[in-house]
Amino acid sequence: MNSLMLLVAKILGVKSEGADSDVFALMEGAMNVMGIHNLLPQSARRVDIAEVATELLSGDQILIRTAGSKERFHHGIFVGPISGVQGGKNLVVDFWGSQDAGKQEAKIRLRTLGEFMAVPGWPELAVMCWDSDTPELREFSAALALGLHRDLQDCSGLYHLLGRNCDHFATWCRTLRTRHICS
Repeated sequence: MNSLMLLVAKILGVKSEGADSDVFALMEGAMNVMGIHNLLPQSARRVDIAEVATELLSGDQILIRTAGSKERFHHGIFVGPISGVQGGKNLVVDFWGSQDAGKQEAKIRLRTLGEFMAVPGWPELAVMCWDSDTPELREFSAALALGLHRDLQDCSGLYHLLGRNCDHFATWCRTLRTRHICS
């Protein structure tokens, strides 16, 4: 466990089990203590699931509320259908690793929109809105995400909760800017 996370937990009075603590549980506990109950960015707009086919554009940065959480969203880049891939279904590129493995086996994945949205209950989907958005920038983002999936699938050891996660990956694909807290 990151020593910074243990310090934050201690300062906020969030119970931890030391180095064996689940970092995500600690983060959610800390956010609850601070009164943060929704991490949907202000620059995101919700998308009605029934309107996905007409609302999403290739290159959009999309977010889905993750399973069992009120606070966490998973980010990806919507690339749309690709002829001859997954039966022409709408596709998403995301940076994901199993929580069971501490996310250290993170990979850049290409999967269907249905798989991306497969969370228990009724999923909440949103799209990030960028001030200087153009169709050309969205197409560049989709091509970049697909290229990264093709050439850099295995990102073992690169995941970091505060600096290299699904949000950072998708934001970088959209803006080529990083928002890292850690190096």
